[in-house]
Amino acid sequence: MLVRVRSKDGIFRIQVETTDDAGVLIDKTLETTENADPATLTFSNQPRGGEMPAETLRGKTLGELGIAHGHLLYAAYQTKEGADADVSNGVAPSVLTSAAPVSAATDASSASHTSAKPDNAVPAAAGKGKQPTAWENVKEDAVDVYLEKQDGKILRPKDAKLCRHGDKAMCDYCMPLEPYDATYHAEHKIKHLSFHAYLRQKDVLTNSTKGSSYIPPLDPASYQVQIPCPSGSHPAWPAGICTKCQPSAITLLRQNYRMVDHVEFASASLVENLLGFWRKTGQQRFGFLLGRYEPYTVTNEATEVAAGGAGATGKKIAGVPLGIKAVVEAIHEPPQEGDIDGLTLGIPWDDQARVEALAKKCVVQAEGFAKGLGCEFLGMIYTDLTPADPTFEDKSLVGKVLPKRHKDSFFLSGNEVTFAAHVQLANRSPSRFSRTGFFNSKFVTCVLSGTAPGAADPADEESGVVDQVEWGAIDVRAYQVSEQAMALVQADLVEASVKPNVMRLKQSADKERYVPEVFYRYKNQYNIEVKESAKPTFPVEYLLVNVTHGFPNKPSPLFLSSEFPIENRPGLHDQSTDRALAIISKALQGAELHPLGAADAKGKGKADDGTAEVRMRLVKALSDWHLFAFLSTCGLLEQTDMDVLAKVVTSHDPGSALDDLLRTPGWQTLAAIAREQGSGSGGGGAGGYGGINDDEDADLAAAIRASMAGVSGPDTAAQSPPRRAEPAPAAAPASPPIRSIPQATSGNAEPDPFMYDGAEDFEIDEDDDDVFHDQDDNDDDDASMVASRRLARDDSDVQISEVRQAPTSASATSTNRAQAAAGRPGARAEDAILVDDDEDVYASAGSSTQMHGASGSAPAGGQDDGVKVCPHCTFHNARGASDCDVCGLPI
Repeated sequence: MLVRVRSKDGIFRIQVETTDDAGVLIDKTLETTENADPATLTFSNQPRGGEMPAETLRGKTLGELGIAHGHLLYAAYQTKEGADADVSNGVAPSVLTSAAPVSAATDASSASHTSAKPDNAVPAAAGKGKQPTAWENVKEDAVDVYLEKQDGKILRPKDAKLCRHGDKAMCDYCMPLEPYDATYHAEHKIKHLSFHAYLRQKDVLTNSTKGSSYIPPLDPASYQVQIPCPSGSHPAWPAGICTKCQPSAITLLRQNYRMVDHVEFASASLVENLLGFWRKTGQQRFGFLLGRYEPYTVTNEATEVAAGGAGATGKKIAGVPLGIKAVVEAIHEPPQEGDIDGLTLGIPWDDQARVEALAKKCVVQAEGFAKGLGCEFLGMIYTDLTPADPTFEDKSLVGKVLPKRHKDSFFLSGNEVTFAAHVQLANRSPSRFSRTGFFNSKFVTCVLSGTAPGAADPADEESGVVDQVEWGAIDVRAYQVSEQAMALVQADLVEASVKPNVMRLKQSADKERYVPEVFYRYKNQYNIEVKESAKPTFPVEYLLVNVTHGFPNKPSPLFLSSEFPIENRPGLHDQSTDRALAIISKALQGAELHPLGAADAKGKGKADDGTAEVRMRLVKALSDWHLFAFLSTCGLLEQTDMDVLAKVVTSHDPGSALDDLLRTPGWQTLAAIAREQGSGSGGGGAGGYGGINDDEDADLAAAIRASMAGVSGPDTAAQSPPRRAEPAPAAAPASPPIRSIPQATSGNAEPDPFMYDGAEDFEIDEDDDDVFHDQDDNDDDDASMVASRRLARDDSDVQISEVRQAPTSASATSTNRAQAAAGRPGARAEDAILVDDDEDVYASAGSSTQMHGASGSAPAGGQDDGVKVCPHCTFHNARGASDCDVCGLPI
C-alpha cells in the first residue's frame, strides 16, 4: 500500500505493508529529509495539533495504528543544526517555527485550559540546556495556581421552554458558558472580567487550541524608550531614537478586567478601629491591609455588600466566574503624621520587613482552600472624612460626614492615583503567562469617606445597593488603578493636577523624558465615539477599576481580639510591656498553667486540670495581631517562641498548640512576670500600669491629712485654708528639710492632734495621690526637694516632734493663691491644695510646738522672722536663700 507523508520538504509516497512495523515508515520518512534529528520527528493526522513522537510508535504495526492505503500523515521535524543553534542562542518558545514538535498530545478538553500550555507546550530544545525564560520559573500565588486548574465553565440548567431534549443531552440554550461570556456578565451586572477569565480569553486569541507552540498571552504595557535600541543602528536615547525603540501612540481605554474582584473584611471591628482614631483626634489615618487571597467564584457562599457604613448590608452577590477576593484579617498602621485634610508617611518604613515576616507566620489552620496560607500585604486603606457640621451645633447632622467623593466630583484624586500606581508597581503579581514573569498587581486601595444618594460609586451599581445609600454615612470604597496607569507612572508621563478629577500629562521639555501621543475615547452627546487628545489633561476615571467590598454573613476572623493598643498612635494608644503583661495577667487571673498531662508543682499530672476556661481566655487574649507584633519587639520571646505563639494565635487551640507554647522558656518567663505584676497590683491582673499606689504616695497623702487636721475644723471657717508649715526662725536645721509625717501610735496611746481622724468636714480622695506627684514633677526645684525629703524620711534616726505654723500673712497669701487656682478655667477643688503643695515643710529636731493664730502680720518689706518672702510669687523661702525655690527668680 502507499502512505502519503507531507513535511516541509514536500509530499512523499512511501511503499509499505499493513503488517510492517511503524519503524519501517519512520526510517523511510527520515530518508526523504536532509539532516533531520530523529528525536524530533513527529506524525499527525492534521496539519496542526495532535502530534505524536515517532519513537513512541515503534513496536506497533501500521494496521494497529489505523494506517491504510492512501493515508495522509503530516510529519514535522527539526534539523540537527537548527536544534543546536536554538540551544546555543537560547531561542524562546514564542519564536520557534509553528511546526516545532511538542511532547505527548493532550485531549481537547485539557488543551482548552491555559494551565496545560506552559507545561505541555515546552519545545524539545528546552530539555537540552536552554536557559529558562522569565515566565518558566516564576512562583505564582496559591490562588492563581488553584484557579488555573479549574474548568471555569458557567453551568446552566435545562431550559423548560427552549430545550427539547432529554436530561442527558445538551443544546445551545443549556450548554456551559465560557467564564468570559459577555451576555452572562451583562445579565448579572458584573462590570469587569476576572483576571483568570480575561486570561482564558487572551489565550484563545493568542494560541491555537491545538497549536504546537506556546506564546505567553500577557504582555505588560511599557511606555518607556527601549535603551539600547533593538536595532543597534543608532546611539541610545536621548542621543537618537527610531520607530523600533520609541513607544507607540497611547490610546487610553477603560480596563475591562480586574486583578481582584472583591474585598472582604473578616470583621467590622477592623474598620471601626480605624474610624475610632478619626473620631477622637479629627485627623486622617492610614493602614495596610493584611490577609490572604482566596477564590471568589460563582460557587462561593454569598457575602453581604456594605452600604451606608460598616456593618450595613445590601443585596447578596454570588461571586464572579474565576474571581479572586482579598480577605482582610488585620490592619497595620505604619508611622505617620496625620492632619485634618491629609497625612504624611514614608514607604517602605524601617519596620516593614519585620512586619511582613510576622504576617507570614500567621498561617491559617482551618480546613479549606486557605489552610497553610500565611498573611501578606493585600492593599491599603485610609480615611478622608470631614464632619458635616464642624461647629457641632446642628443636631440633625450629628454623626454625619460630607460626601466629597461621588460621580459629580471624583472618586480618587490624581495624587491618590499616582500614589496607588507606585505602590502597585512595588507589589506586582507573579504570572507564568506573562513574558516578564509579572503582570499587573493585586494590591487594592480602600477609602473611608462619606456617601450621598443618587451619586453612588459604580461598585454600588454593580452590587445593587444604590437605593440604600444614605447621605452623610461612612462607607468603604475599594479601587485599583489600571495597568495603563502603572505604565504611565513608571514612564513618568503623568502628574496630579490642581483639579482632583483630572490627570495632567507632563511636557517633553526634559530631554530625558519622551512623551508619546496620548489619546482617549468617549461618547459625545450624540452617542458617537470620539477620539480626543489627552494633552494637557484627561479624566482620572480612565485609570480606575472598581472593586466591590463586604463583610461575611458568618464571621470567622483569624484574630479574635483587638484589646491591645494599636501601633504608632503615640499619646492616644501607647503600646508598652506593662500593658501587654496586664492583658496576659487579666487572662490568667493568677493561674499557673501547665501542659495537659504534665506534672505540676506538686508532681501531679492530669489530662484535664480544670483550667479550660482560663486556657480559652488566654488564647483569645493572645489572638491579637497588634499584641503579637508587639511581643516580637519586647525581647522576652525568641524567634522559635514566636513561631509557636503564631500557631496559638491563628489556630485558637487551647489544647496541644497552647501546650507547646507553655513549654517554651520565653513564655514561662513572660507568664511569671505577668502573674507577679497582677498579684502586685492587687487586682485581677488589670492593674500594674494604671495608677501609682506605692508606700511613699500613701505617706504623702497621710502627711497632707495631718497638716490639714491641725488648722482646719468645723469652727475655723474664717481662717485661711489648710496649708503647710513654714520653716522655723531658728538656726539652720541640723537635718535635711523633711515633710511633716505623723507617727504611728499604739492602741492605748492618745490620738495625735496632727493626725486626721475623719472628724473633719474636708476629705481627700486617695486616688488623687497622682496629682501631687504630677505637681512635684512639673518643677525641677520641687523635684529635688521631694527627693531630699524622702531621703530624710527614710532615715530612721530622724525624729519629728513638732511642726511650726507659718505666720498669718503667709496664710493669707496662700489663701489668695488657692483662690486664684480654684478660679482657673477647668480647675478642680484639688487645685487649691496643689498651690499649697508648692510650699515646703521644714522640721527640726528639738524645737517646741507652736501654732500661730490668725491675727499675726508679716514684718515690713515682706520679711518674716526666719523666712524670706519672694517679691514675685510671695513664696516664703529660707532666710539664707538667694533664689526663690518656686519661681527661680532672684529674691
